[in-house]
Amino acid sequence: MTTVTPRPLTESGMGAALAHSPATDLVALGADVRATALEHGCVLLRGLDLDEPAFQHLVHAMGQTVDHKFGEGRADLLKLNASHDAGKVVTGRGMLPLHTDGLLVGERTDLIILYAAAFADAPGSGETFVCDQLAAWATMPDELRSPLDSAGALEYLVEERGYFPDVPEDWYPIPSVRDYGRVRSLNLALSFPDGSAPRGWQVRVPGLSAEESDRYLADLDAYLRQPRFTYQHRWSVGDLLVIDNQRTLHGRTAIGTGGTRVLYRGQITL
Repeated sequence: MTTVTPRPLTESGMGAALAHSPATDLVALGADVRATALEHGCVLLRGLDLDEPAFQHLVHAMGQTVDHKFGEGRADLLKLNASHDAGKVVTGRGMLPLHTDGLLVGERTDLIILYAAAFADAPGSGETFVCDQLAAWATMPDELRSPLDSAGALEYLVEERGYFPDVPEDWYPIPSVRDYGRVRSLNLALSFPDGSAPRGWQVRVPGLSAEESDRYLADLDAYLRQPRFTYQHRWSVGDLLVIDNQRTLHGRTAIGTGGTRVLYRGQITL
């Protein structure tokens, strides 16, 4: 059995915690977690003990996995293993800016399932942050909303070709808003900090100069990541974080030099 703890994870009201019994069946747990994530945007459970097959079983209990279009892993199990390979970004050690999963490959992803199989890092490192983008968008000032409305799309240049092997090799546009019939929301992947190497992608606002675009995207990022909209999770082994990819944006802080971080990731489409 699971029970919802009525404690939102952000000031804006996003998120909920679930308590569970060690004897909880994974199929029943998956159904409870899915329903809670879709209602609250993000759900957290602690103290689970999942090996890879059990994690995959839980992912499939939540629904249909996405059609996989990436260069590594599977939709029911990708290991975000903090690789020391200098060319790795998504599965590497650097930060990831706020983004929508599936954006760059045109793949609809509704739920993101993350489970900490191993974690040891300094406070602030290797942490996952989740933005209540619906609340942020509802109160977004005109100077941030207008460029998104007028452009209709942002343009992206993918640099991590090994992870995104089938996307265009040049700049290409992606609509900045999506609506699959469940919720209308922002559809974004924001910029890596200046000097980041390697970067997974670049992004720009069409119609603006490079300087204007960079300044606008930095302002948008700062607005979305305000504490009132954002939950930042410090991992412990056994934590499960399930994120509604339509209602939120998410990213991660950089992983410390000596840090260990192995998350299992699954992706569900409704």
